[in-house]
Amino acid sequence: MQSSENPNRHEGSGNTRADTRLWATVAGSTAIAVISAILGIMAAREGNLTALRYCLLFALAVALMAVFPIVGRYRRIELSAAIRRVEVDGVPGAEIRYALWPFVILIAMMTCFAVFCVMAAIEIPIHQDRGFPGAAVIAGAMGMVFVSFLITVAAGRIRRGRITLSGRGITHRGWSFESRLDWPDIAGVMMTFIGYESLPVVIVGGYANAHWIRRDTTRIWRMERLPNIPMIQIDFRPFDVDPYQLFRYVQTYVDNPELRYELGTEAAIDRARTADWRP
Repeated sequence: MQSSENPNRHEGSGNTRADTRLWATVAGSTAIAVISAILGIMAAREGNLTALRYCLLFALAVALMAVFPIVGRYRRIELSAAIRRVEVDGVPGAEIRYALWPFVILIAMMTCFAVFCVMAAIEIPIHQDRGFPGAAVIAGAMGMVFVSFLITVAAGRIRRGRITLSGRGITHRGWSFESRLDWPDIAGVMMTFIGYESLPVVIVGGYANAHWIRRDTTRIWRMERLPNIPMIQIDFRPFDVDPYQLFRYVQTYVDNPELRYELGTEAAIDRARTADWRP
């Protein structure tokens, strides 16, 4: 397995159309949030504090929707700062975790929608004089959907993901799945770019007869999809490290078995800190 032709091309580089679409979406969501907040303030000035609550809660949820793709796109920390020493089934390893803020924002956003819908389901029948409260039923059903997400997070079925390299192999814990390939089952690693946005993705490919361990951790909220063939597919969007550095780091241990002894030690962190990752 070979690397892609342009492994140093970072996401979004040279893709004006993708950047334009992103910022147009952010601008649209921000405008909706501002309008909702203004309407709430206008309603409050007329004494309607209930409308103020709903408008501000909706504005906050939409504002979080606007922020989410931004924090998932731009990197903030060095690779060495994102690596920590862990143990996987008693085997020492080096773990690179997903960025914290996208996960926090996602939970906050779903919480806002859950509270909005549950409040509506409770208050609509109170203020409705007669007739069947159909709107309350719909709001209640939607509220239960959002609440189910929060329950799934609380149960650990959805969690902040990570990539772990250990003496045994590579483990990928996504937001909603687990996948593992042991070193003897790995054929190679490559970096490629997918979609119109040219998003960077690392493919750790396994042999056709590889003992590939994988499972979805939730049936309802499958936020990511497992591939159909033995491989670990690393999408860079949930990480807050440089795509090229992470690719080279994984590639170092895939291509150099003699270095794997240092995984789970300070040497693995020092390698990320001192190595020359320039293309």
